[in-house]
Amino acid sequence: MLDAGDALVGSGKLGTTTQGEAIIAGMNLMGYDAMALGPKELSLGVDLLRKRLGEAGFPILSANAVLTGSQELVAEPYTILDVGGHKVGVIGLTRVGGTAPSGFQVLDPQAAASRYVPEVREKAGTVILLTNLEYNVALALARAVPGIDLVVGALPSQYPTQSVRVPDANTLVVVADLATTGHSGRSVGTLRVTIGSDGSLTGESWSTHWIDKTIADDPAMQVLLDKFR
Repeated sequence: MLDAGDALVGSGKLGTTTQGEAIIAGMNLMGYDAMALGPKELSLGVDLLRKRLGEAGFPILSANAVLTGSQELVAEPYTILDVGGHKVGVIGLTRVGGTAPSGFQVLDPQAAASRYVPEVREKAGTVILLTNLEYNVALALARAVPGIDLVVGALPSQYPTQSVRVPDANTLVVVADLATTGHSGRSVGTLRVTIGSDGSLTGESWSTHWIDKTIADDPAMQVLLDKFR
């Protein structure tokens, strides 16, 4: 279960008023496996962001967001997951959203991918790029950097409703729903795919599931939300 980022603040009242604490708690409860760091998370500032990273029971990733001056990475660049006996590497990339908030710098995402994809490829059979980059930028990056099996991107104003194969690179690309003010959590995308013995992905299908009143509230989540409200 992955999130492309820009999820903690700026997309809904509860996240903003709790400065992301409620969203992290909810994601912990749902059992997320990884999340990419987005520009909205950087807006929390260095100290508060570090606190949220520490509260997360899952890795929040960025291979290109660094602290100004020291150039130290803000978060882990990638994680290795065990999925059905397969080693799957997930690399996080942060979108360059204009001027970075004070204390942060967002480096070129393609350069970061070029650095970390080979490193992750040595540890995992399948490499996923998890990012809030615009769809067209993610496509260009997948063409330029070999060795990426799957890109999970964002910004749905540009996105297709089905999975896409990047010509020549054979990289699979899907686009997550982007949380927008008043509409966060409106849908969940499901990718069904077969992982081959060599880590390759085949037989893919992508579907969107709308979260509406036909789905009953989870009792444990209701308790958590009532606590924050």
